[in-house]
Amino acid sequence: MGDKNIAQSIKKGVGWATPIMLGYVPIGMAYGLLARQSGVGVWESLGLSVFVYAGAAQFIAVSMLSGGIGSAIIIGAVFIVNFRHVLMSSSLSPMLGSWSKLSRVSLGCLLTDESYVLHAVHFGDGDMDAAAAITLNVTAYLSWSAAGFAGFVLGNVIENPEAWGLDFALSAMFIGLLIPVCRNRPSVTAALCGGGASLAIHMAGAGSWAAFGGALAGATAGVCLGGEKV
Repeated sequence: MGDKNIAQSIKKGVGWATPIMLGYVPIGMAYGLLARQSGVGVWESLGLSVFVYAGAAQFIAVSMLSGGIGSAIIIGAVFIVNFRHVLMSSSLSPMLGSWSKLSRVSLGCLLTDESYVLHAVHFGDGDMDAAAAITLNVTAYLSWSAAGFAGFVLGNVIENPEAWGLDFALSAMFIGLLIPVCRNRPSVTAALCGGGASLAIHMAGAGSWAAFGGALAGATAGVCLGGEKV
């Protein structure tokens, strides 16, 4: 019975991960193409996917590596871009009191913007299936790493990612994940405030802070309204 339940949870987790994979495959391939065109080696490119696993940070790191920028500056830039993960993990942590420490660590290690959205929705609805949630993360992680490797290998075939629409894949995926979450006034307000703040920061020239600033503004707006389920 236990094995049957685990199998059902894994199947559910893969289903949850499907919309993320649909976005990760094209954008991951675009990353692999950029890495190849920037002169980064195949193992360095794959290593970033396996050990860093952060799309925006990987694009930044590859661009900076190709420009000959020092490792200390690259690490600092990646830290700033990924600091939003502190906010995401902090918002999920209070919901995971019934989970074991191993399960919480397993979830946090592979948490991304996209998986965070789905976890917030499912946990908010009372579905605390740890096996399904971790399966979601692992499935998305494997699809991203495989897509990046495939993009690198196919670099000689696909020379212009924009012509294939790969440059818009990540934006399209975020839009698809955001719409179902906007269920009430706090969530809609949070989305609008977060998006507006992120756009304003980006247009002001502080692009590396746009994601973090947008996340902070959106979270603040949602908390200030309160009283409703976000």
